[in-house]
Amino acid sequence: MQDETEKGYFDLTPTPQLLQILGDLKFKGWQCIAELVDNSVDAILASNNLSQEQKRIIVSIPTQAKIRTGEPVFVEDFAEGMDASKLQNALRAGYSGKSSGKTIGLFGMGFNVATACLANKVEVWSSTKEMDHEIGAVIDLREMAKNKSFMREKLTRPKRHDKISGTEIKIYDFKKEAESMLKVRDIVDNLNRAYTTRIFEEQGIAIEVNQHDITPFKFCIWSERVKVKIKYEDIPAFVEIDEVLKQELFCENCLNWLGSTVDTSLNIECPHCHISNGVVQKDVHVIGWVGIQRYPDPDHYGIDISRNGRILKKMDKSFFHWNDDRAKDDPRFQPEYPRDNTLYNGRIVGQIEANFIVPKYTKDDFNSDDANWKAIVRFLRGEMPLQTELGESLGYKGLNKSPIGNLFRAFRRIDPPGKKTLMFAKIDGSGKSDPGRQKLWKDKFYDNDPKYIDERTWLEEIDKAELKDDHSTFDIQKPSKPKIYGSGEIKLKSPNEDKYPGNKKIKKNIHIDIAAIIGEKPFGLTLFDYYPEIDLNHPIIFIPKGPVGKFDVYLNNHHPMFRDFADGYEDLLFMEIASKYALMKNSEEWSVTRIYYELKSKFAPETMLSVPNLVTRASKLIREIHRKLVVGDGILLPRSPNLLPEEEAILRKKYLDLEGKSIANLKLFLMTTAYLKYLDLNYVFKFIEEYPDVIYDGKIINLPFAELDEQSKQHQLEKYLGFFKDVRWFMNDLSKEGEDTVKKLKQQIIRNRYSIEILDERVNK
Repeated sequence: MQDETEKGYFDLTPTPQLLQILGDLKFKGWQCIAELVDNSVDAILASNNLSQEQKRIIVSIPTQAKIRTGEPVFVEDFAEGMDASKLQNALRAGYSGKSSGKTIGLFGMGFNVATACLANKVEVWSSTKEMDHEIGAVIDLREMAKNKSFMREKLTRPKRHDKISGTEIKIYDFKKEAESMLKVRDIVDNLNRAYTTRIFEEQGIAIEVNQHDITPFKFCIWSERVKVKIKYEDIPAFVEIDEVLKQELFCENCLNWLGSTVDTSLNIECPHCHISNGVVQKDVHVIGWVGIQRYPDPDHYGIDISRNGRILKKMDKSFFHWNDDRAKDDPRFQPEYPRDNTLYNGRIVGQIEANFIVPKYTKDDFNSDDANWKAIVRFLRGEMPLQTELGESLGYKGLNKSPIGNLFRAFRRIDPPGKKTLMFAKIDGSGKSDPGRQKLWKDKFYDNDPKYIDERTWLEEIDKAELKDDHSTFDIQKPSKPKIYGSGEIKLKSPNEDKYPGNKKIKKNIHIDIAAIIGEKPFGLTLFDYYPEIDLNHPIIFIPKGPVGKFDVYLNNHHPMFRDFADGYEDLLFMEIASKYALMKNSEEWSVTRIYYELKSKFAPETMLSVPNLVTRASKLIREIHRKLVVGDGILLPRSPNLLPEEEAILRKKYLDLEGKSIANLKLFLMTTAYLKYLDLNYVFKFIEEYPDVIYDGKIINLPFAELDEQSKQHQLEKYLGFFKDVRWFMNDLSKEGEDTVKKLKQQIIRNRYSIEILDERVNK
């Protein structure tokens, strides 16, 4: 159908695979949005050399009231985009150009089903960096059914000058059930549990839904430093998993495993789909971790199972059942864990990523009868019962030393309290464990209270149980006050606590990975804002946490460097990390300054004097202000805008091009900021100057305005218009200059860069 595409149409005739699965697909609202986000994630992962700005996915979902008025859903990414051929395949039901190796999507069905569940119409627009325009198509299900045709006209529109590449999806003409499906809070909550931290921390992807950042769930667990002794064996409370069990042949066309490996240079034909060019050799590889939660719970335990970062099953408890014919009718095995306390509280948790499994189309389950998955289960929980005594009764010898087997032996019971169980003691002196108090602390952990995030706070309370303290004066809502210990008593205590006393508040976690460049393991940093109680000459303090590359990092807020230097703490971090990597490499080839440059280039390009990055940041800022002005029906204006004749002409032409009709009543049309949709971003600068009462006072920019006297107003306006003038200079002037001119303008670039940063901080988030 290539000739039809060249004539200006897209051929969306579905493949036969569509007929096999349509009847099985039932999506929830969050699953519809997740399918579209998955496609954007895949696009980002498949792209090369994307800036951090291009690794964003922005989702806009209308309120239920706005759904009734027809406001659309938008999903936009800034990856490499698609040309006409790729776009046609992306829209074609049942087509998939993806292999099963590194993508979340598989079937070529997610887009079609997700959009069809919600609405009758969807527009898709895309462009690559080489294109000077965007291409798109409108899928109208009712029209296509009526005409019995899958041919769609290929549309074009001008490319936004602030967008390098990427794809935008617009969904509208909603079905009646869409209103109940598109609940923002529900979608955000489910997306927070739909992806593992790998997508965000390792790949650097940012997902935003109605200005809510999607953040993966973080378990309240003990670290690998915490161990219990079982006889002569120390068993850690956290175990990392990274195991290749075997290699097999796999068909990337029909997603079937084909058995033992052979020489894949031979042209092997898949016995299922009879295609020979998609058979590859793949690892049956499992990565992740299993560990012990800091609190027991009757429901919140089990293992998350994911594929390429997308969680398919949450809190799966099948690992705690011994699936053997001898166990079918024996209640001691169904389940094996938990069963040692009356409330059946469990605390074995984990996240396992098995990229070889093939999920169901709804991505909420997979075929657990698959032979390779069963091999993973045997590796993780062992081939014998978890309960040693039951294993012996069936003829098994020795202990179950699988990862879950070890955790079961060490942490199956929650009594007595203390170091052997990692349980708090009741305050009534009964000598019993107090899981209820640990759950109260858990709530504070998830409220991001740094004291309760810190494992050392919990360990001190465990230590009190071990010492059989009198807990009668303790507040169960708060960590216990430090106890003065007598001679011969043991206290679990951080060696850094006395060395660096003062207030510490967790700032954020950072994952630094330049392994592909330098060949060394990544660094994992937990940053703390630190307000020391002693005089310290160090602006930044690195404290090893245990595994190589893991550090707590204290940012000494009392150090004059943070006041006297123009650059922020990030530059100091990069310099410290660069020096550590340089020591590891111990090579003239990898100097501190070279590694520092690589770190800055990858993780903070926006702070470098890179003209493309600064132009992108400036455009992003104005685009964000523009988006806030035009969202929904716009903002009611106190007076009509002063449009020049040429601006009015552009407005009318753009409206006609995009909406297919003329503006009926211009005066009425100009009553809200919605008219800005049809003028380019440069007009925003004029609007800001003309309407300070619409822009400031926290409406768009967080700047007091209405309450100021006239002299102060004028002073603030002049200052902020100067900032916007600098931003416009980046967008319109600097972007056109050659390298020699840019070098001569370095000081001006440095000065004007701060205007972007000041305004970016002030935009109402």
